[in-house]
Amino acid sequence: STVVGEFGDTLLFCAIAASVIGVDSVGGFINYVAVGFFWKTLIEIVLLPVTTQVIAWVKKREDYVPV
Repeated sequence: STVVGEFGDTLLFCAIAASVIGVDSVGGFINYVAVGFFWKTLIEIVLLPVTTQVIAWVKKREDYVPV
């Protein structure tokens, strides 16, 4: 589901930003979306271990109530 969300987010962002940065062909747009999706997904995969540890750390402290 994260990959589907990443693709939808990338597609929407690229559709808005493409004309602003000068993407003016269908092939250019497809390339822009593909490269953006690849990099966003790669970063998500690379940072997953860090994200998992941070979430575990936060959840551990959520249950702590100082007296």
